[in-house]
Amino acid sequence: MRKAVRIEKLVHGGQGLGRLSDGKVVLVEGALPGEEVRVRVLQERGSHVEAEVAALLEPSPERIAAPCPYYADCGGCNLQYAGYAAQLRMKMDIVAESLQRAGVDMAEAIFAQAKPSPQQFAYRHRLRLHLRQDGVLGFHRRQSNNLVPIDRCLLATEGINTALGRIVQDRQWTTQIASYVQALEFNHCPASDRIALVLHGKNLRDERIIKSLGRMCASLAEGVGWIGTTQGVSLCQPGKADQDMFLRQHFQHTGLSYELHWPPHSFFQVNCQQNENLVKLAMSVAASSDTALDLFCGSGNFSIPLALLGAQVLGIEYSTTSIHWARRNGKEAGLNNIRFISADASAELSRLTSLACGGNRFETILLDPPRQGLGKAAALLPHLQPRRIVSISCDPATHARDLRLMQTGGYRLIQVLPVDMFPQTHHIETMAVLEQASASSG
Repeated sequence: MRKAVRIEKLVHGGQGLGRLSDGKVVLVEGALPGEEVRVRVLQERGSHVEAEVAALLEPSPERIAAPCPYYADCGGCNLQYAGYAAQLRMKMDIVAESLQRAGVDMAEAIFAQAKPSPQQFAYRHRLRLHLRQDGVLGFHRRQSNNLVPIDRCLLATEGINTALGRIVQDRQWTTQIASYVQALEFNHCPASDRIALVLHGKNLRDERIIKSLGRMCASLAEGVGWIGTTQGVSLCQPGKADQDMFLRQHFQHTGLSYELHWPPHSFFQVNCQQNENLVKLAMSVAASSDTALDLFCGSGNFSIPLALLGAQVLGIEYSTTSIHWARRNGKEAGLNNIRFISADASAELSRLTSLACGGNRFETILLDPPRQGLGKAAALLPHLQPRRIVSISCDPATHARDLRLMQTGGYRLIQVLPVDMFPQTHHIETMAVLEQASASSG
């Protein structure tokens, strides 16, 4: 079934939204706002139809030729066919619509222009590729579990692509390890330029498999270290000291100069340059805080600079590995005004709320949760009565939901700032700032 459709807008997920002649919504992969396209229906659902572009009848002037040779098949990114200015504008529209749909009060908020990424390509310092049993590395094909073999990714750093190129040339090696390994994750250290390779698979706790992988990995290209991990096990490349395998980044902003360390199998923002910009933006809001609570603190991305700026900081993170590195980062920064707790954020918020006794224990609460957001626990934040809340999220829909819950507790939204952490994809990071309704706007 092929029908002509006019695309109205881009929705979260990167699809173009249009309507069929009967008014039913159709979501079209690979279409831009304003375009008229003939669509091929892929699936009919109760509320909408999912489709792909069969023919461009009237292309947008903002459409460009995607530079990646794998773009038509690979599911790794989905906006390369739009110019970068158009990408930023569409992402801002997605954020704005998410806020509107959730009923977020924007009356006093400044909706800032999206902060562009310093690099539109070659920004990813981490890349995970699936490994097929025949030794082929690649990404999943769009809407499929089939693999698209690749030897280079335009979003990855040049260091990762160099290492990837060397590895795919050694098909014998990748075929050997495929018996144990299901995915390879390349991590490019921003400070040292080294590449750490993380092996993901099954039964990597088995000593025989560990020794076998050790022998196989010993022949890796020079400059590529390796760490294998599943269920917490770590294997360092033979002959390399543990500290050589950990990742680190030097930060210099807000008058600060410091370094953070983390292990390759721990979370970190893949766009390291833009992450430094995000931290700088957050510090510009929270720098004057005497006390701060950092929820989902990770290895100290925001906690460390907050403490260096003089705040008494409590960082909360569920991952014990991240907390270990947060404490280590705090110690290496010479801080004694910071404390880290390994706990579930929602449970710890409930405990802190019960102990608040009038609130104002934290002047600033900063949170950067995973994609699912904070959820119902967002309603607890106002009970702690911070002067301000700095809320950061990579999902506009769950972020808008959480912001609405904060507003119902007496907080007004004063700023929304999209930060493009993931060029060429529909994903967008957003920083929102809320203040107590009684607080002065100055």
